[in-house]
Amino acid sequence: MDIEKLKQKILTKMSEKELETKINNIIKENSGLIDEKAAISIIANDLGISMDYDDNEEYGFSIKDIAEGQRNVEITGKIMDISDVREFSRKDGTKGKVRSIIVADNTGSIRLTLWNDKADLVNNLKKGDVVEITNAFSRKWNNKIELNSGSDLTITKIENYDESKYPVVKECYNISELTPNMPATIRGEIIASYDKREFPRKDGTTGRVKSFILKDDTGTIRGTLWDDLAEIEINKGDIVEIKGYVKEGLRGLDINVNTLNILNKGEVAEVPEVNISELPKYKDDIVHVKGRITNISNPRMVKFDDREVEVREIYLMDNTGSVRISFWGNNINALNDITEGDAVKITNCKVKSYNDFEGNEIISLSAQSNSQIIKDDSIGAPKYTENLIKINDIYNLDEKSKNDITTVGRVLTIYDINEFERSDGTTGKVRNIIIEDETGKIRVVLWDKDAELDIKEGDIVKIVHGYAKDNGEFVDLNIGRFGRIIVNPEGVSVKINRKFIKELEEGETAEIRGTVVDYRKQDLILHLCPNCNKRAVLSEGKYICEECGEVEPREVAVATLTVDDGTGNITCKLFGKTVEKITETPMDKLKGANLDILNKLLGEEFIFNGLVNKRLEDLEFSVKSVRKLDLDKEIELLSNL
Repeated sequence: MDIEKLKQKILTKMSEKELETKINNIIKENSGLIDEKAAISIIANDLGISMDYDDNEEYGFSIKDIAEGQRNVEITGKIMDISDVREFSRKDGTKGKVRSIIVADNTGSIRLTLWNDKADLVNNLKKGDVVEITNAFSRKWNNKIELNSGSDLTITKIENYDESKYPVVKECYNISELTPNMPATIRGEIIASYDKREFPRKDGTTGRVKSFILKDDTGTIRGTLWDDLAEIEINKGDIVEIKGYVKEGLRGLDINVNTLNILNKGEVAEVPEVNISELPKYKDDIVHVKGRITNISNPRMVKFDDREVEVREIYLMDNTGSVRISFWGNNINALNDITEGDAVKITNCKVKSYNDFEGNEIISLSAQSNSQIIKDDSIGAPKYTENLIKINDIYNLDEKSKNDITTVGRVLTIYDINEFERSDGTTGKVRNIIIEDETGKIRVVLWDKDAELDIKEGDIVKIVHGYAKDNGEFVDLNIGRFGRIIVNPEGVSVKINRKFIKELEEGETAEIRGTVVDYRKQDLILHLCPNCNKRAVLSEGKYICEECGEVEPREVAVATLTVDDGTGNITCKLFGKTVEKITETPMDKLKGANLDILNKLLGEEFIFNGLVNKRLEDLEFSVKSVRKLDLDKEIELLSNL
């Protein structure tokens, strides 16, 4: 039995440190009566690793068994490629040399790097030779396991071997013969060619990449062209020969191309202009389409294994149907001057197909780097009409209508941004705002980039293609995938129930503008029973509710102001956040403040929004929100009254 080979098999299932610990524990448990070899045999037996093989077995340790960090690796494999020797200069001025070979068995292939004098070990070897490699060590490089040459490395040519255990070395392979980590030359027909895209590298330079699908009589494979090779013009129908390195891709094998020769140019077909209903006939083809834009999404980031890409989508409608078109990366800039309702022609879109959760085939389009959006009002397409919904009507919509809401409101209240952790470990952001029009108000939920928008109280916002969600106590307006928010859209105003104090009527929600002329001398903090919400009174160091007895009260900021607008005056009651807002003082500071903080408000002019109530014989204003006077917004408001 070759104990070293057995050890290498064990190291495919655990680290070298774990193995060493187990060996020491077994020797200790047996009071030193067994040696290291016996301990290794016990561990192998526990792991179900077979020990029934001959010391001279050619195939005892396979390439697929090699893991990161193994030492004294021994394998046999067929040489698939031998590189030329490359010389390099060391820091001390001396010269070194390096070359590599790729060896394979039927379980996979691996690169072995040979440094300095070890590079001479393959001088008399060639592609197709089967060799035994001993005393190599493994490491991970560029996310791949490779072998490196240690000082005791040996490479021995094997004359007698079982040919069935190794791949065939060929000048040109069929696609079905390819395995991961092997160099290969293949020929075939380009059946799909994708546009070049650019991406930023970590060093600040710009990389280029283009991919294609190659087909021969035995299968298909994706090929990738990097940097200068990405500039080669290849089209569907071209017959090509490529040389490259095969790797495991997300959906099968990929080949990173080193050289590409076009053996025969295919005919470049004229791109057809098709109706949306005809798109299923053109799957994987490039087409032109035209129609009217009905939806434009906000940009969003999509994560892939190797990159993160921004995408923006639109819906295009013609007289035969509607289709979603995706714009990726820099292509989204084409949407900068486009809006809902524009009649356009969009060129060079790739037709894609997928199945939804119910198994239905869905056709979509993907814009390419050479796609263009051409506005053309003469295009015959259904007329686009914006269905602007009043806020109060949102609450009475049917379920279908709640999924597509466009409304306009003025920002009444803005809450702080909250951060949260998603299931994938990333951090998200959310913020709520309250908007209103003359019919009512609603809470709007803003996520991530929208949460960071520069929005102020009093701003006009337009929610386009949002959706309403019933959260039990509230109905929230959300901005979904095809929704967006526009802050202070040009030419858009919101009618608000602005009134003079003398015009106020009991029971109405209104907005008043006035000057603080007085305030009630009372505590700034109100202590309320957490159960019945009645006032709790401090008695002998304890808070007592007349209904519930001793309680731990809920603290609420409170202020009662007298506001005058020249037509009359009214008592304004402020609670909680509105007190913090008008005094510009957080709750923890209000607890220790005195009434001087309200004295500073005398003579200041504010906008108050709230509900008119009647207390005894006088009207009273219950303030829901307050903001400082903005003369520019006041001028705009007065011009729209």
